[in-house]
Amino acid sequence: MLDMGSLKLLAETYWPHLAFILGLAAGGTAAVHAAMTKHDVRAAIGWVGICLMSPLVGPFFYLIAGINRVRQAHISEERNRNLQDYFANPDLPEADLGDLGAPQFTSLRVLGDRVSRFPLRDDNHIKILRGGDEAYPAMIEGIEQAQKSVALQSYIFDHDRAGRAFVDALARAHDRGVEVRVLIDAVGSKYSRPPIIRLLRKRAYLVPSS
Repeated sequence: MLDMGSLKLLAETYWPHLAFILGLAAGGTAAVHAAMTKHDVRAAIGWVGICLMSPLVGPFFYLIAGINRVRQAHISEERNRNLQDYFANPDLPEADLGDLGAPQFTSLRVLGDRVSRFPLRDDNHIKILRGGDEAYPAMIEGIEQAQKSVALQSYIFDHDRAGRAFVDALARAHDRGVEVRVLIDAVGSKYSRPPIIRLLRKRAYLVPSS
């Protein structure tokens, strides 16, 4: 059994190894967290590099300046409020797919009900749109008719005639008081020059996320 003197001697002898292991664990944990949570690719790469190149000091700076606690708290509060409003809406009855789904899909329905916090609701309307020639006009019409909010997500958002038509529709929606949210992939947004993000910020008053 080791006494305090032996433990002190071991610590003095092997402290470089202990510091290396501690730095490797701290730097690796911080780097993984940055890679998984940062929405901006450049910010993620930068923080991963700092945490790995300086495994003792980098994680400390990332803990202080790299984690956006205010934004996450705001999003969580808003998401919880939206969930409460969604579940409390009596105009959206829950759907029963027992008579519609084939027997072999019963297990998938049970799995979805257990995993998702959103019960399947009735009164949804789905229409198949084939290609951009049908989808783009329908999407722009939906933006023009929006009264409360517009949520648009895209991997590639080119700065072309079709893209500018979407920006114009989003700007008009924003000007009439509609809440506009646009989510664009950090890589896909760079496929066209100049990037459409600049025009979105100018016309639709888009605020970039961190």
